[in-house]
Amino acid sequence: PLSLTVSRVRSFSRARARRARRRRYKNKAPYTAKVVSCKRIVGPEATGETCHIIMDHKAQMPYWEGQSYGVIAPGTNPKNGKPHTVRLYSIASSRYGDDMTGNTGSLCVRRATYWDPEMGKDDPAKKGVCSNFLCDTKPGANVKMTGPSGKVMLMPEKDPKTDLIMVATGTGIAPYRSFIRRLFFEETPAAEKYQGLAWLFL
Repeated sequence: PLSLTVSRVRSFSRARARRARRRRYKNKAPYTAKVVSCKRIVGPEATGETCHIIMDHKAQMPYWEGQSYGVIAPGTNPKNGKPHTVRLYSIASSRYGDDMTGNTGSLCVRRATYWDPEMGKDDPAKKGVCSNFLCDTKPGANVKMTGPSGKVMLMPEKDPKTDLIMVATGTGIAPYRSFIRRLFFEETPAAEKYQGLAWLFL
């Protein structure tokens, strides 16, 4: 029943908030998450490729909407022989994760490539190391992660009739995907009470 789900969500959110204040993984001691799924989420005619990656962190990396995870790609930088530096990605799931258990977090990642007009194809030497690593992952793969970090960006929930205008032309869709899930896909107090209009500009 919805009432039972809402009650569990409230209890879970309070516990999650306490854990979030205690845990934050650093570059020198990252958390190793496991990939649950990696799916292309744009059509065949789209410019470039964007993938949705769900990772299981066993509830060890709780977060709030608007925060980011850091990802450390495997291997070393060929220019200096040192491990790859961390890359930050906005978290694309709500605080409950895509599975509503708080055990997962998801990223929406655009594969970074460079089209060389002289070669007439993508130049593999200039591709984004971390984005390509993430878009190529398979279920069960390990991903070294840091964070969560950054300021939160929460929906205004005091007035359920508040209209939301989400402009994703610069930051990308990731932080607003968490809003859309909270409003229209999850059985939460926010979704139950919301009566406003939600505008998303891409």
